[in-house]
Amino acid sequence: MDKLTIINNALVATGNEPVNVLNDPSDEYRAANAAFDRTVRFLAARHTWPFAMTTDPLTRVPDADNKSRRFSKNGFRLPPDMFHLKEVYFGTCIFTEYEIIGNVLSCNFDSDIYAAVVKAPADAQWHPMAEEVITRYVEAGCLRSLNEDFAEASRREQSAELLLEETRSHVDQQNPGRNTYKSKIAVARRSRRV
Repeated sequence: MDKLTIINNALVATGNEPVNVLNDPSDEYRAANAAFDRTVRFLAARHTWPFAMTTDPLTRVPDADNKSRRFSKNGFRLPPDMFHLKEVYFGTCIFTEYEIIGNVLSCNFDSDIYAAVVKAPADAQWHPMAEEVITRYVEAGCLRSLNEDFAEASRREQSAELLLEETRSHVDQQNPGRNTYKSKIAVARRSRRV
């Protein structure tokens, strides 16, 4: 993903002058750059994009930094640049017995803890469809701040939202399908004889 290209595409699509370089002192660049940065953070945190997922080893924290009363002996620092936690592993096994207080994950295990987390992806890793969603959100930002056309800005945001739904399902198809959890209790209740 090329930031300057996306900003210029959004500026041209909204009838504004494109810029030649990043950090241009113009009003056009400031408005488009603010919309771009805001949108990238928002989209990266909003969905568990496969290109934004990473698995990181966690490092222990001193017991004094671990505020958990449930798992007071084993605390691990979560990555500072993550948006949210997806899964926690002991070695290669997923486990769910943990507690998070602040940026410390506490559990029963004393080593070999990994976390699958969502982080802001590197610029080059964004999917082309996600780039188009970003462009449309930046267009909406330009329409609001430069053109003061709030109705058209709302239409562009709606267009971005519709494209986002399609993009999410398209990008998520890369991973294998998962069976939906079916509660045996719920099935028994639905099939109960009267």
